[in-house]
Amino acid sequence: MTLTFYWTDILVWISFAVGLILYLIKRHSPIIQDIKITLVQKPRYMVALLIVTTFTVIGLLDSIHLSYKSNGLNVTRSVLDLILSPRDYQREKTYSAPFALRSFEEETTAGEGGTTREMYAGLKYAGVGIEKGSSKGIDILKRVSLGFISGFILWCLLYLPFRQSTRRKMTEHRVIRAFEITLFCVFCWITLSAALMFQYHIFGTDKIGRDVYYIVLKSIRTGLVIGTVTSFVMLPFALSMGIWAGYFRGWIDDAIQYLYTTLGSIPGVLLIAAAVLSFQIRIEEDPDLKLLLLCIVLGATGWIGLCRLLRGETLKLREENYVQAARTLGVSDFKILLKHILPNLMHIVIITVVIDFSGLVLAESVLSYVGVGVAPTTYSWGNMINAARLEMAREPMVWWSLVAAFIFMFTLVFSTNILGDALQQALNPRER
Repeated sequence: MTLTFYWTDILVWISFAVGLILYLIKRHSPIIQDIKITLVQKPRYMVALLIVTTFTVIGLLDSIHLSYKSNGLNVTRSVLDLILSPRDYQREKTYSAPFALRSFEEETTAGEGGTTREMYAGLKYAGVGIEKGSSKGIDILKRVSLGFISGFILWCLLYLPFRQSTRRKMTEHRVIRAFEITLFCVFCWITLSAALMFQYHIFGTDKIGRDVYYIVLKSIRTGLVIGTVTSFVMLPFALSMGIWAGYFRGWIDDAIQYLYTTLGSIPGVLLIAAAVLSFQIRIEEDPDLKLLLLCIVLGATGWIGLCRLLRGETLKLREENYVQAARTLGVSDFKILLKHILPNLMHIVIITVVIDFSGLVLAESVLSYVGVGVAPTTYSWGNMINAARLEMAREPMVWWSLVAAFIFMFTLVFSTNILGDALQQALNPRER
């Protein structure tokens, strides 16, 4: 096996590495300490942090791709695919409901004497391990019990050795209880998925027989890429132009204001659609390239709001006494921007990036719904919702793809917004 690097994989890991390095360098700074203190004050902050961390780990595992030869063909799969194997390549004939053992649609089969009959065919990859004489309900109950027991064992092995040191960092008893319960639920989710996923289709299958639970897990990477890579593209524009406009003022401020006012006057969806469709022919055969292009377009059009905030804050900071004293002592503008202006803007940057992350995940869903988002072959919640449009109009209704995408997307967006509230409370001087 050899590592295969996609552009989106590289940018995701660079973003993660930059964040980790900055944390390690600044972990003893007052800002990081304020964030830690805030996170351990309320149970909902710790729960949101654990959920976002779990989603991030899944997305990072899906961003490591390996290539190898199988039956003379070059195959590329991610680490997450290897963990979830063989669900990544197993296919049923068509729809099946959650935990079903038979197809959702009737099939015409040939009987004896040339007769035909309508019947619900059994699924090839669901219920094959049920013991003889045992019903589906009993088998599910056994597997759920095994999953909870395994989750408890995993919780004991991975958490109990560090329990005392973890408790010392949290002063509130209710925060400790929320942290431990949420961690236990995360471990149980992992073990329950392992116990049920390879025996049943937990969220059923889609039109071409793919496991919906596998698709919704793979879609986490797309949301992670959209949020991190777009922020990676957006920050240089917003930081440089916002600080320059607020600090230098004059014609520089006028030019930058003219630029973002012009871009802001164009409807965002139309601008993104025009940019994506302009390169449609060249990128149609490369889904990862289309995902990267979408991130670039979202970043190039999404820096306006942060730029306005940074410009307004810089206008205020440039009049502070310590900035005026530095300018009087002959300190260069570059050093003033780097040492005095930029550090005092980081709380705005961090809060805005975290809050915008959830907006970007929702934006991908909207753009994929209208047909200008990621490629149809890319696993994403937007594509799942788009495909569910026609499924909801069926009789009987196929509802599980929409519900699965909604649950996972809502969980990630809601948890990210709660973390944004925590960061705002920790970093905003007025809140403190």
